[in-house]
Amino acid sequence: MKKLFLLSLCLIIGLAFAIEIRPDSALKPQSPPRTKQSLEAPEFIFSHAPDTLMTSYYDYVFGSYNSLPLRTIPDAAGGGYFLTLQAKTTQTGPRSVYHAYVDAAGAVSNCWKISNTMLSEGYPDLAVDPQSGIPMYTWHAAVQGDNSMKVMFACIPFLDGLPDLMFAPQIVIDNPVEVFPTNDNVFIWPQIQIGPSPNPEMRRVYIAARNLISHTVNGFSSENMMIAYADFNTSMLQMGEVLSWSYITVPQLNQWNTDSQAWRRPFLAFNVDDSGNIYLAGYHTAYDANDLIIDEHDMDIFICPNYGEGSWTRVTDSSHFPTWYPEVYEPYALTKDSPFPEDELHWGIMNSGHLNAVSIGDGKILFPALFTVSTDSDAFYPDLHTVKAVIHDSAEEEFTIREIYPQKDPDDDYNAVFTPWDWQAPWGEPEWVLGDDGEYYLDLVTLFPFAHWDASLHNNAMVVHYNNLKVSEVNDQGMMVAVWQNAQRIWLLDKSAAQDPDLDGYPEIMISVSPNRGKNWSEPIRLNGIDNPALDGITPMWVYPADLVKYMGMQGDSKIGRLGLVFYDDYTWGANAISPPAHPVNDGGRVMFAELQIIFPDFPSGTDDPSPSAPAACKIKAAYPNPFKDRLNISLQVKDASQDYKFKIYNVKGQLVHSATGTAKGNFELNWDGRDAKGTRLPSGIYLLSLSTKGQQAMRKVILY
Repeated sequence: MKKLFLLSLCLIIGLAFAIEIRPDSALKPQSPPRTKQSLEAPEFIFSHAPDTLMTSYYDYVFGSYNSLPLRTIPDAAGGGYFLTLQAKTTQTGPRSVYHAYVDAAGAVSNCWKISNTMLSEGYPDLAVDPQSGIPMYTWHAAVQGDNSMKVMFACIPFLDGLPDLMFAPQIVIDNPVEVFPTNDNVFIWPQIQIGPSPNPEMRRVYIAARNLISHTVNGFSSENMMIAYADFNTSMLQMGEVLSWSYITVPQLNQWNTDSQAWRRPFLAFNVDDSGNIYLAGYHTAYDANDLIIDEHDMDIFICPNYGEGSWTRVTDSSHFPTWYPEVYEPYALTKDSPFPEDELHWGIMNSGHLNAVSIGDGKILFPALFTVSTDSDAFYPDLHTVKAVIHDSAEEEFTIREIYPQKDPDDDYNAVFTPWDWQAPWGEPEWVLGDDGEYYLDLVTLFPFAHWDASLHNNAMVVHYNNLKVSEVNDQGMMVAVWQNAQRIWLLDKSAAQDPDLDGYPEIMISVSPNRGKNWSEPIRLNGIDNPALDGITPMWVYPADLVKYMGMQGDSKIGRLGLVFYDDYTWGANAISPPAHPVNDGGRVMFAELQIIFPDFPSGTDDPSPSAPAACKIKAAYPNPFKDRLNISLQVKDASQDYKFKIYNVKGQLVHSATGTAKGNFELNWDGRDAKGTRLPSGIYLLSLSTKGQQAMRKVILY
């Protein structure tokens, strides 16, 4: 019988460990995980086949953790791409920061070092001034004469595709710095963004850096952030003027960093919008002084208006969705003598520390995340990840979660979200497949969205280090992409007691596209060395999309776009740069550039609305009192005239307990007495309200006592 492994992540020490689980019942043991592709991926061609930029002996993340190192150049400035990366040109030499240029015709230039005055450099980021096309760079470095790490800034005006001027880098954050009440803070791992300025004829550049030093109850990482900003114009960049920087921090993150009673670790990406708002978007984990999980909302948006000069506000919500599971799943045995904890299962964000965030217009911020089936004690199933997009609407102070891959069947009216063991009708019944041994196995839809298959690497922390989910920004036509890596096929081969001849072991780049600002997402394009000859012999690692899809026109009703990609071709799969290393010899690899031309799908009428200001089709405006005992008043809103709606209530296991349908417009109310469809009083606990219409869904949690 093939085995499924449960991975438990101990975030308190930053490590994960694998636990084999066996069902008590042998009647219907778990199946070998399977993949399912119900839709066709977009058509594409390589408009630029993979091309080598440079050889590097630094084989871990070569760009920013939470940003995109490949940036499009405006057509008015010549087109093409700028790139920044960290690399080592020898096995034992220092790590340095480089920049490169790909012209509009796809010609790849050599990589140049940004500076020769640094002892050691790393984690660069890049932004391109939308007016002048001049690239701006930030990174952290140990400066000669002072070994402490500094955050650096440089702009490099280009002329005819070559560096015209290389101005001396500026120190933006001169570590260590004081953030009351501590004075030993070291802010590194910077991100850079360009936005509007309140000063006429100027733009504002922002650099956000994370604190290496933590002052929490246990001293574990809790990266509060310092943000530097400065105004500039084209002339200042061309002349190499030293910019005048101002500094802000986020009070709540500062408090987390110095909390003597709890440990919270934020995983946040930085972004600005066209209205002068700056954002930190992502999620956090939380533990008390006894290393026990704190049950609190985990999704976070920190917002500062007025070009970074306003007051910070925080909006938060829970990423957790309850789910059900077949009774044969419980109880499990962790060992022969140790029963599985009787926790409820839920979906929630996990293993997504390297996410980025983008503005999609009208005060909306989108960040991608991996959602995983987890227990209340932080154990999770490694191959039951799904890729989702979290959208925050600052005007409504609401979060919306959209599925990227896999996606719930539109006819599934039982499950709140995609459920790996219930992916086809009849809904609410697990999928079983008869094995060659005459036993029945759960037929699971699985995904292992990491840059390596071996979860035991680096003291069992591979999934912590190797998640790499990124989205592009939205172009003027509403086009964007989500990009991640998938090592599922080799993971399956390794975890199968007997290798399945139908499974090929190889890593993949996966690209899902959206024509309408992240509202609808395609089945992913899968790039690998088996199906794509252009990748033959290449092991793609640390894949980044360009910041924008280049619009190329229309094919019928479908938009055509070109997407630049950069990635690392790892000569020996796994990072030697992380201790303990994945392999003993640092034989390096190649940083590579490629470009795809993709036909974006045209989603059916009624689902494709590219307007960033399109109102939500439905809302659950209020549910009160909450908690409630005998009567819950539910205030609902449906935007369109005579629109059919579905209203459903799920229990904490994700099972449907009550439903209603109708036709309505505007505001209306429903009442619920805490009973199921048969009139039976339901037990106390958390319930999930769901209202859906026109392919959109609104949700709200309530408590029955």
